[in-house]
Amino acid sequence: MNHINLDKDKSYTLAEVVEFVQKTLEAVKEKSEHCDFQYTPTDVYWLLHDMLGYVNQNVTGEFALRRLEKGTYRVQYRTEEAQKQRAARKLEDEVRQTATYLEKLTGRRPPWG
Repeated sequence: MNHINLDKDKSYTLAEVVEFVQKTLEAVKEKSEHCDFQYTPTDVYWLLHDMLGYVNQNVTGEFALRRLEKGTYRVQYRTEEAQKQRAARKLEDEVRQTATYLEKLTGRRPPWG
């Protein structure tokens, strides 16, 4: 296995951390022939999801797994600005849905929706 030297007085870039993770996974891969454990697609998804969640704690923007079709995913990166726009659209949709629901209940649409 390649050595991974971590200096306690140094901060590492995301690219450097990814390199360390790749080296670690390569070492695990080399030794995995002795392990017959099988992972479900759900296990793999959550492993990747949790890893990206950890990465997202320290980056601007967001890395996420986006489902393209059943069983097929893509790693997508959204900038902070794109996240804000997405959140604003989601809020508008929720307000619109709430207004529609209230209109069905009362027969009148609220002025804010």
